[in-house]
Amino acid sequence: MSLTLVSYNISPFVLRVTSALNYFQIPYQQKDVDVMNKPEWFIKANPLEKIPTLFVGDKVIQESLVILEYINSLVPNSLLPNDPLEKAINRSRAEFSNDVIGVILGLTAASTEEAFNNGLTELKWYFDKLENWLKQTKFIYSDELTLADFAYVPIYAILQALSPHLKFNIFEGFPKVQQYGTTLLGLPRVGTSKPEGYEQILLERIKTRKPYFLSV
Repeated sequence: MSLTLVSYNISPFVLRVTSALNYFQIPYQQKDVDVMNKPEWFIKANPLEKIPTLFVGDKVIQESLVILEYINSLVPNSLLPNDPLEKAINRSRAEFSNDVIGVILGLTAASTEEAFNNGLTELKWYFDKLENWLKQTKFIYSDELTLADFAYVPIYAILQALSPHLKFNIFEGFPKVQQYGTTLLGLPRVGTSKPEGYEQILLERIKTRKPYFLSV
């Protein structure tokens, strides 16, 4: 069954999917679309117009975490726990990353020092939760890689792009959170799943918002 991933070049949710596909070495085609001017064929096949969308033959799957679960079904050894309760916990750890991504994107849009500092305080609250989990396990759920870990890849890709433009270490006080990012981006084919020129494209997009952190 052919796989076609409809994507947007700097979408963090697309990066989750491409990281998993590349890590598992699953063949797929990728089509980038203009999110402000989506093509008619895409809208017709996918009325909700969500990106990423995975076309499996003529079937459509949306939502990055759902797509990850489908990808997991294609590999010989599942990266999800067998126990239903543990599987649900794994999924909840993946969902937690959505909030972290939201806070980070908010930081990149903060136009004042106050808004930036408030966002940073909120991010540290999330990092504190992650640090406590990661003191117990190497990965987000256990000492072995699981499906939930792919949900966190874009967090570190974004922060890696931002770090040269920050005058402080955003991971200060959170060594386990920092090490986790190094581990994730060091996984085979994961760190190279970003599109060409990702950092520059991301920063150019952020600059249009005139964020505080780029003005100091």
